[in-house]
Amino acid sequence: MATLPPRLEMRRISISFAGFQALKDVDFALEGGSIHALVGANGAGKSTLMAILSGTYGHYQGDIMIDGEPVAIRSPRQAKMLGIHLVQQEVDVALVPTLTVGENIMLDHLADRGHILRWPALYRQAETLLAQLRVRLDVRRHIQRCTLAEKQQILLARALSHHCRFLILDEPTAPLDREESARLFDVTRRLRDEGIGVVFISHRIHELAATCDRLTVMREGRRVSEGAMKGLNSGHIIEKMLGHPLAAIFPPPRPPAGREILLQVAGLHDAALLKDVALTLHQGEILGIAGLAGAGKSELCKALFGAAPSRIGKGILAGKPWRPGAPYEQVKLGMALVPEERRKEGIFIDEAIPMNLCVSADDTFSHWGWFNRRRARDWAQQVVSRLGVRSAGLQQKLSRLSGGNQQKVAVGKWLRGQARIFIFDEPTKGVDIKAKQDLFALINTLALQGKGIIYASGEFSELLGLCDRICVMWDGRIVAEVDAHTADEETLLLYATGGAPA
Repeated sequence: MATLPPRLEMRRISISFAGFQALKDVDFALEGGSIHALVGANGAGKSTLMAILSGTYGHYQGDIMIDGEPVAIRSPRQAKMLGIHLVQQEVDVALVPTLTVGENIMLDHLADRGHILRWPALYRQAETLLAQLRVRLDVRRHIQRCTLAEKQQILLARALSHHCRFLILDEPTAPLDREESARLFDVTRRLRDEGIGVVFISHRIHELAATCDRLTVMREGRRVSEGAMKGLNSGHIIEKMLGHPLAAIFPPPRPPAGREILLQVAGLHDAALLKDVALTLHQGEILGIAGLAGAGKSELCKALFGAAPSRIGKGILAGKPWRPGAPYEQVKLGMALVPEERRKEGIFIDEAIPMNLCVSADDTFSHWGWFNRRRARDWAQQVVSRLGVRSAGLQQKLSRLSGGNQQKVAVGKWLRGQARIFIFDEPTKGVDIKAKQDLFALINTLALQGKGIIYASGEFSELLGLCDRICVMWDGRIVAEVDAHTADEETLLLYATGGAPA
C-alpha cells in the first residue's frame, strides 16, 4: 500500500510584537510532494509565518497540525524533530566558518547526547547526503572557501540529515545568478518528487510559475489568496500582492540628463578583476552597470567609493582631478554607496533605526561632543515617513525589519548629507515588488534633483526601465555601452556573456 504524502496545516495563526500585530488568523496548508509559493510585500507576514513554523517564535496563537495530529512548535529543535527545516536567505548565519563542509552538514548531530565522533563516518555521511542532491563538494573544504550557492546546498544537505519532511526556502535565489538559480530549481524539484513539501518564498515573481504548484499571497498580516499556480502569470501575482491593478512599476520618463559631467573615469584597475574601466556620469543621469555574477559590478562600485584598493589612469570629479581615496574622503567629496550586502556593509543590523539613519549624516546631530538624540529622532521620523519604512516603532532594531525596509534605511542614511553621486549595487536584491517601486521612485527623484546615479544590477529589466544609458560588464571590463531606451534584454545578455552582435 502506497504511503500517503505528509500534510501540514496552520490554522488561525496570530502573533504580536510589542503591541504590533504581525499576523492575524492566518491559515496555511502544505502537502508533501508539492512546491508552495508564499509571497507578499515587505511586512506582509510571510517570513514571520515561516519563522513560527520553524520554531523561532513560540508565543504564537493558533493550531499546527501534521497528518491530522496537533503539534506544538516552540523551538527550532522541536521543529526539526518534526521534520521541518528552514534554509534562510542569510546562509552565513546558519554556518560555522571555521568548520569544514562535512562538519557543517552534520552539525546538529554533533550536539546529540551520547554522540561518538568518528571522522571517517561523518565525512561519508556528508558525502552521501550531497550525493542525494547530486552535488559534488569536497567535504573537507572549509566553509570560508565556498560560494553562496554551495553554502545553500550544504544547508539543504543538513536538512536531509534529519529526514526532512517539510522544507522552507526563504529567498533562496536572491544571491544567485541565473545558472545557479536553475541548479537550485532542479534540486528543489527532485526533493518534491521524493515527497518533501517545499515552501518557496521569493520576490522574483517570474521564477514562481515555472517552479511552484500552489500559491499563497499575504498582505498586511493576513492571507488574501490561496490556490493553484497553474494559469497565473507575474501580473496576476503582483496584483494579488498589491491589492489593486498593477500600475507601471517604473517612474515616467525624465527629461534628458544635463550635459555637465559629474564623474569621468579612465583606466581604472583593481588588484583582482577590473581591467581598464572607463565611464562617464552626467548630472541628472541614471547610468546602468549591467552584468552577470562575477562580471565585476560590485568590484567597480567599491573601487569608485574607495572601499577596495584600485589604481586609475585619469579621474575627474565635478571638474577637478580625482582618484579614489578612503571611503570617508569620498563621502566628503559628495559620493554615497549603497552596497550589495546591506546586512554586512550597509547597515548596523542590531541597532535601531535612528542610529542607522544618522551614522552617515553631517555633524548637525552633535555639538561639542554631545549627540542630540531628539534631533536625531526627528530626522529619523522624517526619513521613515518619506521613504515609507514600515516598523513597529523608531527604536526597532533593523534585524526585525524586512529586507525592503532595511534597504530603505540603507538609502535613507545618505539623504542628510551633500551627496551628488549615488552608487547603488544590486539595490533590489531580496526586495519585494512594492519596495522596488518605492526605491525606483526615490532614485528617479534624486536624478530629477540633478544627482548622478550609478545603478549596478543583474536584473536587466530594471536597468531598461530605469536608466538612461547602460554599460555592460564582462570579465572585469566594460564591453559595451547602449541606450537604455532602445536596447532589450537579449542584447544585454549577449554582451554580458562575452558575445558580440552578428
